[in-house]
Parts: sequence; C-alpha cells; structure tokens
Amino acid sequence: MTKTTMQSSAKSGMFWSFMIQGGTQIINFIISVVLARLLLPEQFGLIGMIAIFIAISRALIDGGFVSSLIRTKDADDVDYSTVFFVNLASSFFLYILLFIAAPFIAEFYHQDILVKLIRVLGLILIINAFSLVQSVKLNKALQFKTQFKLQLPSLVISALISIWMAYNGYGVWSLVAKDILYALFATIQLWYYAKWTPSFIFDRVKFNYHFNFGYKLSLTSIINTTFNNLYLIIIGKYFSAAQLGFYTRARSLEQLPSEFFFNAFNRVFYPLLAQYNDDDERLKRTYSQLLQMVVFVVTPILLFLGIVATPFFRWLLTEKWLPAVPYFQLLVISGVFYPIHKYNLNICNLKGRSDMVLKLSTLQNSLLIVGAFSAIWFGIYGLLFSMIFVNLVITGVNSYFSGRLIGYGIKNQIQDLFPILSLNVILVALFYYLELNYFSKLPDIYNLVIVAILFFSIYAGSAVLLKMNVVNNIKGYIKK
Repeated sequence: MTKTTMQSSAKSGMFWSFMIQGGTQIINFIISVVLARLLLPEQFGLIGMIAIFIAISRALIDGGFVSSLIRTKDADDVDYSTVFFVNLASSFFLYILLFIAAPFIAEFYHQDILVKLIRVLGLILIINAFSLVQSVKLNKALQFKTQFKLQLPSLVISALISIWMAYNGYGVWSLVAKDILYALFATIQLWYYAKWTPSFIFDRVKFNYHFNFGYKLSLTSIINTTFNNLYLIIIGKYFSAAQLGFYTRARSLEQLPSEFFFNAFNRVFYPLLAQYNDDDERLKRTYSQLLQMVVFVVTPILLFLGIVATPFFRWLLTEKWLPAVPYFQLLVISGVFYPIHKYNLNICNLKGRSDMVLKLSTLQNSLLIVGAFSAIWFGIYGLLFSMIFVNLVITGVNSYFSGRLIGYGIKNQIQDLFPILSLNVILVALFYYLELNYFSKLPDIYNLVIVAILFFSIYAGSAVLLKMNVVNNIKGYIKK
C-alpha cells in the first residue's frame, strides 16, 4: 500500500469510523434513555448480573483470533475458514455450558428469573460467531462505510422493537430482545456485504499460528472481562438489584465518551499502524499525537458531566435515577485514565508483545480483586474509591512498560499530558464551585446549556491562548 493510498484510506476510514461509532452510540444512548424512563433500575440490574457470563463467553469465542487475523498481512481463505469454524464450534460449546450453569447462577443471586434470561440471551454467542470473520474482512479492507450501512438499520429496527416491548409491559425481556435482534440483523447483513463464505477447510498449521499469538490475548481478555465485571458480581450478590441498576447506568454513561473516541480512532489506526509497526519513531510520534488529542477531547467531557451530574440525570432519566449520581461522579474520575491505559496496551499488541499485555492485565486484575475485597466493608463507595486508586496505579505501570517498547516512557507521557490535565483540574474546581452556589438554582435545562457553553468556551480558548501543542496537532489533522 503506497503512502498516498494509505492516507486516502485513513481519511475515508476515519470519517466512516466516526460515523459508525457516533451513529451507533448516539442511537444506543437515545435507546438507553427511553428504556431507562420506561423500565425500573431493578430490571437493568438483572441484566447486569448475567453480563459477565456473556462477556467472558464472547472473549473465549474470539480467542484472540480476530486480532491475529487483522495483523496477518497475507491471510488467505484457509486462515479465515479455519478461524470461522473454531469460533462456531466454541460458541455452541459455551452456550451449552451456560444453559447448564443457568440454575446455579440464578441460585447464587437468589433471582429465579435469571435461568430463562441466561438461556435466551446466551443465543447471542452463536449468532455473533457466524459473523466475526466477515467483520474482520471489512475492517482489514477499511470498509467502514459498508459497516455503517449495515449497523445503523440493525440498531434502529432492534431498538424500535425493544421500546415497543418496554412500553407494553415486557419489562426486562425488552432489553434481551434488543441485543438478540441487533446481533441477528447485523449478522445477516454482514454475510451479504462481506461477500465471503467459509470453505470447508480446517488447517492445523494455520490454527496453531493464530492460536499461539491469540491465546495470550484471549487469556488477557478473559481476565480483564472477569475483573472489570467483578463489581457487578459483588454488588449483585451483596447489595440490591436496584443498586446494581444504578451502578450499571452510571458506568454506561461514564464509558460513553471514552469508548466513543478510543474505538473510533482505534478502528482506523490499529490496522494502519500494523502496516509499519517496525518504525518505532513513526509509532512514537503518531501515538503521542493520538494520545494527546483523545485526552484533550475526552477529559473535559467527562469532567463537565461530573460537574452537572445531578441536573443531567434528573433531566435525562427522571428523579428515580438520582441515586446513581454519586456513583457516576466517582466513576468519571476513573474514566479519565481509560484512553491512556488502552492506548498503552495497544502499543504492546502492535509490537507483538501479547505476553506483556497478559502480565500487565494480570497485575491490574490482582490489584482490583485485592482492592475490591478490602473495600467491600465500606459499601459501594469503598468499591468505587478502590477502583479509582487501582486505575491510577495500573495506568502508570502500563505507561512505563509499554512506553519502553517505542522510547516513549512514562516521563514523556506525563510531560505531554500535564498541560491538558492541569487545565482541566483548574476549570473543574472553578465550575464545581459555581454549580453548587449559583447554577444549581436554575432550571435543569438552562443549567446544562449555560455551564456547557461557558465551560467549553473557556477550555478551548485557554488551550489556544496557552499555545498547547495538541491544538496544532488537531488543526493539522483537520487540514489533512
């Protein structure tokens, strides 16, 4: 791929990647708001109780093969077909395990309805396994426009059916239907647009190649999934379903900005950077610019939402969700570290150091479990404070080890990010004081609009006046 072709593909890919990420997340956000108004926190809590089991099963089905296929430059039909049948067989096996385990999971949480919920929602594993390879082929070809064309209608149709079900009293089953129908519609369209069907081939050599790279990523993903959802298990077990519902709602809103920008950039840049991952200087320069841009954009959005959390939740989700506000405000602090943490792990993947990813993830999850069981005696707030502390520590550790791979260590990262984070801290202190003493007296919608205009105007203006490097980087990418 020539430099001109790569730049053209990157520009087109970036636009459609943002369209995919923006379109799907905006619609998902609207859907979640509508469903939150129609359903009870307890019903979201029930889904939260089983989310970890579905997520771990998905990680096992992937097996790291998806990442291996993306980074394999000369992957052929034998590679794709071998991975396809491995994924499919894994999905059936894991669904059977979930089906058998459902009564035991329900007994653990003391919620009998979970038996049926697990057995129905678990079907999503088999549905998704039919389309993993097709999705990889579209990603490798940077055909994000095609993905946008298939994802959006799938999401809209499944959402409309889910909202109709919620409005007509189907309760938690409307949430199950949304996920199942989306997976089904998307899979059907992926088969149509990818123009690829598996050959009846299984090559042991190809399997071993992808397995040897992917199993470490798979273990990492499983461990991360387990421990990232550890709080769901603890809250679901030791607290009420309603409290778990408040936590999951706060968590989903906190993750929205971080995941949007990280996934949108990563969808394009991971396959492209894989083309020249031997050029450490280029990786270092690009990584530095991307990290600064994402932190510059994501951090103020998160902190602004933390400042106006009370009027935001009351206006958006109604009074019944206000107990989630303090959870959200603490999670926002933890969320600031998310893009730094994820981009550092990406460097390890690009350099083929899946062993380092596994070690770093093991350390993170060890700290999470120690922190969780040490803090559980202090209630949910103790759990959330422990999460903030662990995320801060592990972000520093990741920055140190992964940064050494390309000569961009923790000292360099702190120097680049310090001006951005300092500006955010100053503005948060100022606007939190103003919110408590002045803006909170306004009607919610006026409060949100006025604070947003003032906060982001001062933020952007200050960055320009201070001549931050990130402003020039953003301008440069816009011109390109």
